[in-house]
Amino acid sequence: MLFHILWVLVCFFAVIGILECLLGILNWFSFHRVSCVKAITVQIQVEGEMKNVEYLLNSLCLKAEKVDIGAVEARVELIDRGVTSETRLAIRDYCEKNPWVIFTEQHNNDIINK
Repeated sequence: MLFHILWVLVCFFAVIGILECLLGILNWFSFHRVSCVKAITVQIQVEGEMKNVEYLLNSLCLKAEKVDIGAVEARVELIDRGVTSETRLAIRDYCEKNPWVIFTEQHNNDIINK
């Protein structure tokens, strides 16, 4: 009886593994068909006081890497919409350590802000 339960569990996880491999192959083929995209920039507007800034920025960078298509460069652009001075210093320190994170002022003629 224990052998049958173990056999069912092994088969269940084997099927999940095979499906995961197939999904990975399909994902790989679908992303490699896109060749015209050269760079991806994820724009995030920040305002006010942000606690745990470094944790938040690390999470955002991980999300941007998941959007990454092959060898395409993924960047994170933080748009300042009135953050506090401590948060601004923490973000600038983080940007100095991580060159793919850009901290900019609010654009007055940007479509996103309208």
